[in-house]
Amino acid sequence: MKRKVGLFLLAVMAAVSLGAMGVASLAMYRLVSDKQVEEIRKLESSLSERFAIFELMLSGEHAAIVGHMERVLPEIAADLARTGREPDQLSVADLDALASRYGVQHIYFIDRSYKVFQTNLATDLNLVLPKGEFTRFLDSVYGQGRVMNDGIDLSVVTGTLRTYSYLGLVGKDYIIETSTDVRRRLAEGLFGWMSKFFFEDIFSDAVRSNPYVKDVDIYLINASGAWSLLHVGKKLPPALVERIEASRHERLADASGRLVTVYSAEETKAVSEPGQPAGTKLVVRQITYDTGLARQAVIHVFLASLAVLLVTLPVVFWIASRLLHRQILDPLLNLRGEAGAIAHGNLEQTIANTDRRDEIGQLATSFAAMRDAVRRTITDLRNTNLSIERFVPRAFLTIIGKPSIVEVELGDNQRRNMTILFSDIRNFTTLSETMTPDENFAFINAYLQCMGPVIRANNGFIDKYIGDAIMALFESADDALRAGLAMLEALDGFNGERHGGRSTPIRIGVGINSGMLMMGTIGEKDRMDGTVIFDAVNLAARVEDLTKAYGVGLLLSQHTWDQLADPRAYDLRPIDIVVVKGKSRPVAIYEVFQRDAPDLRAAKARTRELLQAGVEALARQDGVAARRFFERGLVAMPADVAAANLLRQCG
Repeated sequence: MKRKVGLFLLAVMAAVSLGAMGVASLAMYRLVSDKQVEEIRKLESSLSERFAIFELMLSGEHAAIVGHMERVLPEIAADLARTGREPDQLSVADLDALASRYGVQHIYFIDRSYKVFQTNLATDLNLVLPKGEFTRFLDSVYGQGRVMNDGIDLSVVTGTLRTYSYLGLVGKDYIIETSTDVRRRLAEGLFGWMSKFFFEDIFSDAVRSNPYVKDVDIYLINASGAWSLLHVGKKLPPALVERIEASRHERLADASGRLVTVYSAEETKAVSEPGQPAGTKLVVRQITYDTGLARQAVIHVFLASLAVLLVTLPVVFWIASRLLHRQILDPLLNLRGEAGAIAHGNLEQTIANTDRRDEIGQLATSFAAMRDAVRRTITDLRNTNLSIERFVPRAFLTIIGKPSIVEVELGDNQRRNMTILFSDIRNFTTLSETMTPDENFAFINAYLQCMGPVIRANNGFIDKYIGDAIMALFESADDALRAGLAMLEALDGFNGERHGGRSTPIRIGVGINSGMLMMGTIGEKDRMDGTVIFDAVNLAARVEDLTKAYGVGLLLSQHTWDQLADPRAYDLRPIDIVVVKGKSRPVAIYEVFQRDAPDLRAAKARTRELLQAGVEALARQDGVAARRFFERGLVAMPADVAAANLLRQCG
């Protein structure tokens, strides 16, 4: 026993040595890392001064451009007035001449709908500006008769840095906008060499002179994203921009952990006159530096310690492992194999070592008891799950992402594009009054027993029964349509079997619609139910109700027709365009005449293309063409209810 304990202690000593090595490595990492952080903090302070100088240069040049714009924009407006022409009558050559004469790069004219209806920059012609902070600024410019400015911005198309100025003429419903490329203006000025230094050298010099710094950049955030001021066309990812805007400071490490990029955001105000609204923009500063020194130091310490352990550890491991394998590990491995066999379904697996008087024997005895309990529990669960699936379809659990009913919680839901089928027995209330309660239930259950397998055979599942009505869901519109036709066919067999065909045949109506829906659980903690909600479900119920009005067995909506793989593979034709109860937008309703008498089916087939062409013409708001198609349909099939209904839609 002493010998066993001694060997075990040797193994513990090896483990403690490894732990001590890890603690020492981490301590060194913290020491070197803290030193490196302090060094990097100094670098960031130095770079912040360069950022401030760079932004000051841009601000100064922007102010000079604004002053120039305040002088020339009224002159451009006066020039335009002298010509007696409206902006949309000017050619690109005319606009280029104006821009050259007054020292601007591009001229734009923006109307009240925020549309650029004239410009000498072809890529921006007919550009519609999205509503937001900038369009609210434009609203303050219209008709003011003075030059206004919203600060330095970047071109949405090219990402170049520009200054934009605006003049809203009194009595006019448009704004004159001019833009000047700030970087080109700086390069063409008296101190062009300084512009080159700021844009090309001031930050790259910091990268070259310090081994920690790997990259430096500066970005301006506008409506089209975060564009680099140093590298034209370079942008930050939108998700990163959102985080920077929210926190104003973001720190990211690459996959290896050696490079860390720091983003900091500062707000810059536009140049504006007192009382004039001024927009704000965020300027993002980026510094990327290498933090690999601390990791390299830790790696060196770790490798040196590991070399020492590699010399002594094999001997200790061999001695300790022999003892542990014989006394503990082998029995435990056997027990693990037995537990694995039980986990794979072998509930008759024998458990060894139950006769031992130590902890291993007690554990083996507990496993044997567990096996017997699991066998009983699995049998009970199997029977319980079979019963639960009669109330909650497995397809419902699959859609909301739950492998078992046990994991369903209140509020679980999924949004899916599905096809909904509603069916209902015609005049069931009158029929039920002739039967006793027992006969009512027997009749409904016999009917549902007939329809349920038809729905499942076509890849659908029944979401709920509403009395004699059925609501079923399908992933595919084609499956739903095939299920509806199969239900009508199954109904013929059901009617034939009822009392040998002597009972009054029943009729059903089937309505189908497709669209987005929300499937999930509602209720409260002690009583939940699975349900489906959304506008598509209500419309499916309305379509089913319309089968009564049109006297047909199966209708589907335009939404389902659009999702069919090949609508012309079925006998479908539009029967009307209606605004169903509770809705405001009209929707085309299609009749499925596949089960009509052969002569009637042939007649409807001759008019289907004409009626469909008319519905498509109405969708294009071409009432004249639609009327022509529907009238031709009436000629081909006189007294056709569908053609007459659709003709009324033409006014």
